[in-house]
Amino acid sequence: MLTIQCILSQTEPAVIVFRSIGMANESEQSGLSFPDAYVKGTLFLHRGDLEGARRSFEAAREEVQGSNDPRILTAVLGNLGNVYAALDEKEKARSLYLEVLEYQRKDPDSRIAGRTLVNLGNLSRELGETERSRAYYLEAESLLQSVRDDFSLGSLYANRGLLEMDGGRPGEAVPFLKQAVELHKKTGNEDGLAAAWGQLGHAYRQLGKDQRAETCFNYAYTHFGQVGNPEGEAEALRGLADIYEDRNEPELALRCLTRIREIFTRFSLRLSENDSDREERLSREIRPRGK
Repeated sequence: MLTIQCILSQTEPAVIVFRSIGMANESEQSGLSFPDAYVKGTLFLHRGDLEGARRSFEAAREEVQGSNDPRILTAVLGNLGNVYAALDEKEKARSLYLEVLEYQRKDPDSRIAGRTLVNLGNLSRELGETERSRAYYLEAESLLQSVRDDFSLGSLYANRGLLEMDGGRPGEAVPFLKQAVELHKKTGNEDGLAAAWGQLGHAYRQLGKDQRAETCFNYAYTHFGQVGNPEGEAEALRGLADIYEDRNEPELALRCLTRIREIFTRFSLRLSENDSDREERLSREIRPRGK
C-alpha cells in the first residue's frame, strides 16, 4: 500500500496523505504573534527532525497556555499533535487534537475543527476503530464542505478511501479515491495526487481491473517523480511489476525493478532484499528466452 506519510507545518495548508492535516496556512495566520519556540518547531518539521520539533512545540505550548487567542493555541497544539502522530504516539496525538476541539467550542472555526476531525479519524483508523473513524470523517466532511476547503477535503477523501480498503471494500474505496484525485488536481496538491493515484491503483488491482490499475500506477510513478519521492516511485513501480508478472510479461516487470534500483542508487538509498531477489529471479527467467 502507498501509505506515504509527510508532515508539513501548520503554516502550510495541509499534511499529505495519510496521517495529519494542518490547521492554517500563512494567510490565515498573518498578524498572529507566535513564540520563538513555535517558529523553531516549524523549522525542525521542515527538516524532518521530529524530536527537535517535539521539544520546540512543547516549549511553545508552555508559553502560550495563558494566551487569549485560540488561533495561536490551536496552531501550537495541532502541530504538536501532528508530531506525536508522526512519532507513532497516537494517544498523545489524540489528546492534543481533542484539546483543539475544546478550544473550538469557545471560538468556532469550521476549517480548523474539520481538519482536526480528519486527524482524529486517521488516528482512529490506524487504531482499528472503524466506526469512530467513519463518524469523525463524516462530521469533518460537513464542516469542510461548508467552508469549501477543497485542499483538506482531498485529504479527507483519500483517508476515507483507505478506511474502506482497510475493511476489504475496494469497490467502496474507489469513489472516495476518485474524489481525492480530482480535488488534489484542483488544488495543486501534487504529493496528495501521487499517493491517491497509487491507492486507486491498488483498489482497481484488488477488483481485478488491471488495465485501470496500470494507468493509475503510471500516473502515481510520474507524480512521485515530479515531487522527488523515491519511495513513492518505487511503490508504484512494484505495483506495475505485479501486473506485468501476472500477464506473463517478465521483461516489463524486470524493467520496473531495474528502474527501482536506478532510483535508489541516485538517492543513495538501500535496495530492499525483496526488490533485489525479485530482480535476480526475473533476470534468470528471461535469460533462457534470449538464448
